Amino acid sequence: MLRLAFRILALLQLTRAALAFTAIADAWAVLLLRPAGVAPDPMPVVMGRMAVTGVVSFGLYAFGMSLNDLLDARRDRVFAPRRPIPSGRIPARFAIVICLALLIMALLAAAFLTPFHIMILDSPHTADFVPWPLLFAALTAGFIVLYDATSKYLGGLGLLTLGVIRALHCLVGNPRSPLLFLSMFLFTHVVIVSAIAYRLENKRPRLTRRDLLAIIFGLLVGNALALLYMVLRHSLTLDNLRMLVGPAIAALVYALWATYTLTRRHLAPRQKGERLMLLGLFWLFLYDASILLANHQPLASLAITLLLLCAIASFFALRFISRSLAATRTPTYRPDRGPRTSNN
Repeated sequence: MLRLAFRILALLQLTRAALAFTAIADAWAVLLLRPAGVAPDPMPVVMGRMAVTGVVSFGLYAFGMSLNDLLDARRDRVFAPRRPIPSGRIPARFAIVICLALLIMALLAAAFLTPFHIMILDSPHTADFVPWPLLFAALTAGFIVLYDATSKYLGGLGLLTLGVIRALHCLVGNPRSPLLFLSMFLFTHVVIVSAIAYRLENKRPRLTRRDLLAIIFGLLVGNALALLYMVLRHSLTLDNLRMLVGPAIAALVYALWATYTLTRRHLAPRQKGERLMLLGLFWLFLYDASILLANHQPLASLAITLLLLCAIASFFALRFISRSLAATRTPTYRPDRGPRTSNN
């Protein structure tokens, strides 16, 4: 029984299951967000799309986390030996199977979104149908592979890639949405918070002035393209702009908290970076819920809030279980035979 618990815990740690709720919330928020004057879709269609979109989001997020650990396994043997792969709790060959299974699951679920997508298309456009959910899921997976395999070692380019992944992924459930406000907030928030945490944690390669300029340029270009798209879709109306109030307040509150954290002298820079990054991930829920609430969609906002509570409960539950099992069974490492686990 204890061995099974360790296996399940290792799998949850490999996929960062608790944080996968952030990806689901982002996609649900775009899916539920309605432009001014647009009637809501039938409830069965909405619930079906939410369920399938949740599968896509979890699959893509867990795929990215698993692939990251798999590619960093050799490095983690030195710097993070308690991770599931270097500790031997999950063999590398099994991690490969997990990665492929998660990717296939996400792409199949994205393809299954097609029938729901057809239901909400007007009949004149049905003949011009393109499987946008599948294309966006595949594009997101491509950027995930790019980040894990290459761009995360390229400083500023890697941080921009992280933002692009969030911005693209949240559109998987509703890729034809004329509103990209949330995508812009997620893109900007992830890039800026990741850059600050990157500097505080003194990661390699170090960010240079050229990297900082590239980040600023990327933020400006990315947001400008999103605004241009919304202008072409005629969605920058006063009624739609009101939904910016919620995320703007959320961003201001986070900025004030981050400023306070950065001024706390008793915290080491690495601790500050870790806190900014962890709360920054959970703060994505507030962007999702606040934009829906500002758009007068309280029930949709409540759904995101409940998802936030699930994420917090899962995060602390996994941390508690991990510490409890660690007290029961301590990993030991032998350079001649590799990592093994022994009972106390």
